[in-house]
Amino acid sequence: MVSAVSEVTGAIGFRDARVLLRQDLMLGPLNWLIEPNQKWLIVGRNGAGKSALVAALQGEGERISGDIWYNDDEAAVVSTEIQKTLLEEERIRCEGQDERISGTPVSAVLRALSPDEAELSRFVQRLGLSGRETQPFRSLSTGETRKVLLARALASNRSLLILDEPASGLDAESLERLHQILEDVKDRTVLLLSNDWSRLPSWIDHVALVDAGELVFCGPLAGADIEPWLAQMMALSDRAGHLPEAAASDLPALDDDAPLVDMRQIHVAYGDRVVLTQFDWRIESGQHWQVTGANGSGKTTLLELITGDSPHCYTNDLTVFGYKRGTGESIWQIKQYIGLVSSALHMAYRVSSSLENVLVSGFFDSIGVYQKPSEAQRQIVGAWLQRLGLDAVRQQPFNQQSYGNQRLLLIARAMIKQPALLILDEPCLGLDAPNRALVLALIEQLIARAQTTVIYVSHDARDRVDSISNTLALS
Repeated sequence: MVSAVSEVTGAIGFRDARVLLRQDLMLGPLNWLIEPNQKWLIVGRNGAGKSALVAALQGEGERISGDIWYNDDEAAVVSTEIQKTLLEEERIRCEGQDERISGTPVSAVLRALSPDEAELSRFVQRLGLSGRETQPFRSLSTGETRKVLLARALASNRSLLILDEPASGLDAESLERLHQILEDVKDRTVLLLSNDWSRLPSWIDHVALVDAGELVFCGPLAGADIEPWLAQMMALSDRAGHLPEAAASDLPALDDDAPLVDMRQIHVAYGDRVVLTQFDWRIESGQHWQVTGANGSGKTTLLELITGDSPHCYTNDLTVFGYKRGTGESIWQIKQYIGLVSSALHMAYRVSSSLENVLVSGFFDSIGVYQKPSEAQRQIVGAWLQRLGLDAVRQQPFNQQSYGNQRLLLIARAMIKQPALLILDEPCLGLDAPNRALVLALIEQLIARAQTTVIYVSHDARDRVDSISNTLALS
């Protein structure tokens, strides 16, 4: 795909280039020169084309016109797509086995890019991964798997680092450590993709603004007057409105006097690693909770006990919606009362459904649609698509959407039946400021209806929901 030699030795970029990535996705015209050792922030709204732009820079797609040049030295990339691919490969490789004690060890994943061993050891320690090397990669939390990808990329000898939303899933301490590390990177080119301009790292020296597949601006950060463009790109869209109505429910009524969840003396360990011990938690109807804790503290394990996605729910004293786990109840008796969004669900949602059908699947707790929705359900789906600003693309494939738009759809999918219990595990990951504000407003509106109890996990203090007054802090 290289069609010209850059005037600057070792530089990569575009000159008057137009690139067709998919039948419906044309980029350009693009003019962008990235010189060695520069540190770029590539910023734009969800769906603006940031990841597509970098994919074209790596040689993907069909060059329609202009010139493109890139480094023959393969980049070290950290992204949700790579994280998803690795975990899917592990799922297939280890199907039917206990995911916490089987699979590729972390050490093998860390060494996949042929790293400098001394550097790898240093980054493992700095990112807080010491002691995890012998564990199966797929047993780690979302934040921990992201740290593994970061450590192996940083320890590689590759001259180009592409970090696509690298902070996704990291707790505050880990995020601070990451930026301290990147501050020290001097002899490599770094491309940081983000939808969050408000947290501009101090080590960035150049910025590229992306909107609708085009470069609105690219150049040195110092002295650049980009605030007007950013204000326009990041402006809150006019999507004010009420929460769509819920469909009539035919589920068995829950006992108003009984807790939704009752955990007593919970103990969960994987080999020598104890995640929870002597843990009690009782969730009453209408009692909303925010769950906090560092990466690896057990937040995801705790939620999986409730949803039935952990085998430990059958070996502990746990009652959910009146069903004592391990007494013959089915998983679907539990899930019918739950709406869920999490990184694990996002990675598992591999069916190439339309946006419309992703929302329909929320009524049936399925991945994909295997039942015909009622007319009332279709009308509710239409109302949600309008609320999200996605009605015009309702028939587009889910897997061709940006990560942020996918996340937005899965949040609406979790909310659509307005369940008795809504579990939101880092729901705002990958969302830009306007979409994050929309999601927080939807959560507040759902709580105000007083029919749904919310468990909310977030590392970001900006995403606090005012209506949630109870906090569970895991250490």
